[in-house]
Amino acid sequence: MKISTRGEYGLRAMLHIAMHGEHSPVTSHEIARHQAIPEPYLRQILAQLSKDGLIHSNRGPQGGHVLGRPASQITIRHILMTLEGQITSVDQILALPCHIEIGSEHCAIREVFLEVKAAVERILSATTLEQVAERQREILMRGISVPHDLPSASLLPILSDSARPQPAPRHR
Repeated sequence: MKISTRGEYGLRAMLHIAMHGEHSPVTSHEIARHQAIPEPYLRQILAQLSKDGLIHSNRGPQGGHVLGRPASQITIRHILMTLEGQITSVDQILALPCHIEIGSEHCAIREVFLEVKAAVERILSATTLEQVAERQREILMRGISVPHDLPSASLLPILSDSARPQPAPRHR
């Protein structure tokens, strides 16, 4: 799965707003400074998030950004769809023709990538901004180091049992 800088910065901005915007709006300058995001680019991202109702933005001395609805009602999937237009680069792979002798509708490779897409969609749809914010607080409070890659044979703690990917039935 590949996420562009727009998606990454948008997720970081939304997490910052969720963690720091409960009592007063968070300015784009504050987000940019704390998240190391170029402010002009951040403003474009925030405008897109605002247009989709994920945040509310107000100008002026008391202005800033707040979540458009409770963090428990915002999924990571919705944020990425708003900013990226798609969830995974698997969509691009699925759009390619499968040039095998019997046609793309019988392509085993396509079936594997459809399973990958379904698992990613399931996890991102089941993970809310509230869950990520709670986990971020826990990581900071306990000084937990997050690995650069998945630890062998385990899922990250943020994935609840309902979000854990279930193997798709194999068609034979």
